[in-house]
Amino acid sequence: MINKAPMKDLIIILPGVLGSVSQKDGKDLWAVSGQALWQVLTKSGETIHNLKLAQDDPNTESLGDGIRATSLIQDTHLIPGFWKIDGYTQTARLITDNFDVTPGDIYSDPDDKAANFYQFPYDWRRDNRANARILKRLIDKRLKCWREKSGAADAKVILMAHSMGGLVSRYYLEVLEGWQDSRALFTFGTPYRGSPKAVNFLANGYKQLFLDLTDVMRSLTSIYQLLPIYKAINVNGDYHRIAELDNLPNIDKLKAQDALAFHREIEAAVERHRQDEQYRTSFTVVPISGVHQPTLQSATLIDGKLTASEDLPAVLKNRADLGDGDGTVPKISSIPLERSQNLDNFFIAEQHGGLQNQPQVLDSLLNTLRISQYNLSDVRAPQTAIGLSLDDLYLDSEPIAMRARLIGLPNAAAKLKAEIQAVSGGSLLSLDFVEQENEWILAMDTLPSGLYRVTVKTETSGEQTPSPVHDLFEVVRQ
Repeated sequence: MINKAPMKDLIIILPGVLGSVSQKDGKDLWAVSGQALWQVLTKSGETIHNLKLAQDDPNTESLGDGIRATSLIQDTHLIPGFWKIDGYTQTARLITDNFDVTPGDIYSDPDDKAANFYQFPYDWRRDNRANARILKRLIDKRLKCWREKSGAADAKVILMAHSMGGLVSRYYLEVLEGWQDSRALFTFGTPYRGSPKAVNFLANGYKQLFLDLTDVMRSLTSIYQLLPIYKAINVNGDYHRIAELDNLPNIDKLKAQDALAFHREIEAAVERHRQDEQYRTSFTVVPISGVHQPTLQSATLIDGKLTASEDLPAVLKNRADLGDGDGTVPKISSIPLERSQNLDNFFIAEQHGGLQNQPQVLDSLLNTLRISQYNLSDVRAPQTAIGLSLDDLYLDSEPIAMRARLIGLPNAAAKLKAEIQAVSGGSLLSLDFVEQENEWILAMDTLPSGLYRVTVKTETSGEQTPSPVHDLFEVVRQ
């Protein structure tokens, strides 16, 4: 039986786009799981059409269309050519199998139920701003209750987000100031800078076998917020940002501009927060990135048709080593802008849909979470020291005096001694200091002229023993 580690913090798992079950009137509209893909494929066109967004106000929690997210799609799900995820069950079990947590339902738990492990299904069709605001309202309520009922007044939030769930989290943490209540954000293949795959679906549509999601996808605010924010569109040899171009096929420029503004809001908030020492020292983002998989990198506009490809955009010219990713998100996009120069980003050869279940990723995450719950500053050498004071020069006709202090230890806890030896060699003198009030004093008779090395240390050793301190002095002939 696994000895579960304590968990004082509140952990929340967020899925990616299409990763939450969508229901209306208690019936599933979207619940692709395991073999259930064929149930989606054979649904009537009218049922799929119900997922289409007519309007989307990011400041409104409910759209009034009766559609709500009820749970994460736990098991393996695959939409051919568009989306495949190896489920979130293993990610959840990493927490429940290894940590002493109280699971809860983030939406429906009573206000006074104390739980510290939640999953956050959300309406993946919508503006990520709206879902971030819902997340903030729920976290504010659940964290307050957990702190009060568990006694862990210093408990914080740990977010574990797959793909687009990382964008929801980032808006909550940065723009809505959620970082102040959070310890860390772990992201698995989050497109911080967007993905050309989203360009392809908006421009060219999505239709596989009996399933046509083209109209639905083009109506979704969230898909626009997955568009690349860098210059990824090749027009006559010059690269442009999507939001800067007119007449791209089937792409609404106003929606593209608003999507870019969404990312700019996050960037501005991050830049502002990085000036805050508390932000820099108490909160961290840990991106986990898949690499070495063939991944779309750009798109070319020719005769009104947009074609996505693995060709690198101009910003990455002659950098073929950066021209891969996890099959959905390019390598460069999976790293937040502010971490562009960091040397501790986590890369692993894995596909987008399997990052959250990759054994090495899970093992690293488990160890990181365990360490996060323990104050490692308590595991260190005691902060004790010896302070030494002596002159550089002494006459060969005068006594030699030294003063020392014990720092971090009461004087009675140890005795000090000095070892003195001529640099040129010779016998080693070992002399004891004498305690006088708050100092230790060593007075000795004259020494022959020469350069000497002195080492001052405690007479005995132990857990709180300070390191010896060393110095030089010279005795000169008068």
